[in-house]
Amino acid sequence: MNTSDTIAVASRSFSRNENLVASLKRKYSSVILNETDKTLAGDQLVEFLMPATKAIIGIEDLSEPILEKLPLLQVISKYGVGLNNIDLKLLKKRNIRLGFTPGVNKQSVAELALTLTLLGLKKIKDNNLDIINGNWSQEKGSELFGKTVGLLGFGNIGQKLAALLQPFNCRILFYDEKVFLDSEMVNLAKDLNYEAGSIVQTSLEQLLKESSILSIHLPLIASTQNIISKKELDYLKPDVCIINTARGGIINEKDLFKFLSQQPLSFAGFDVYKEEPAMNNPLFKLTNFFGTSHRSSLTNEGISSMGMAAINGLDDNIEIT
Repeated sequence: MNTSDTIAVASRSFSRNENLVASLKRKYSSVILNETDKTLAGDQLVEFLMPATKAIIGIEDLSEPILEKLPLLQVISKYGVGLNNIDLKLLKKRNIRLGFTPGVNKQSVAELALTLTLLGLKKIKDNNLDIINGNWSQEKGSELFGKTVGLLGFGNIGQKLAALLQPFNCRILFYDEKVFLDSEMVNLAKDLNYEAGSIVQTSLEQLLKESSILSIHLPLIASTQNIISKKELDYLKPDVCIINTARGGIINEKDLFKFLSQQPLSFAGFDVYKEEPAMNNPLFKLTNFFGTSHRSSLTNEGISSMGMAAINGLDDNIEIT
């Protein structure tokens, strides 16, 4: 057992999970948990992390004003996959190491993306509201089978969703900053059980114009912020399904609100928002919008996978270069 380090767990869901906490305490004698049931920020986060030499971080904002007040901190281990809340340049400057496991939540996130897609195509929200309001509606929906699906981002989660879509005989288009070689595309199709040529890398414009379903799987970085705004939304089909289980800020929400308002046959299913909690987000007022509370990873299996990866990352970590 490690008796020299103090571990601070800022993540609420990790701190509430008895199995993860027990696993962590078997490795470290000094563990501090977030028992406030809220996301720590500002001075509260600084005070919480102050004694720690190593920390497990979820969605907490580790910007420069926070990190510069934590002289003891040597390692940050990420609970989850997004790094947009951590100032990596400052980690390098302060020689703080990073524990990070890409794709650890890919199954859970891809499953929610598929769920939201089916919910939109089948018009389940509309039908449920009709029944509640006394209308035994028979409005028609659509099948997923054979549709063209555009994946904005083709990393771990995008590829996992493509695998889940394989039985639906979908045509897969994807846009990614990485340009895949022909040999890589052949191997990807084979690994995902698709016929050669069924998965195609395209330009962003082509993907938007041809897709019946747009599913977003990009990280939130400078080049992806508001990558989907009015110009891009205007390329979309009027009955498109837009799914975002990646990060808020990738789609301009004001422009999306106008698009959904003007295109009543369209649908958007979101799990992430520019500002969270998002209870006052005007998107929720739209009948063709369905939102969940940033919970795509919050399955028993997903929490376990992310938690064990975060524990391992306390010791198995990298220096930022």
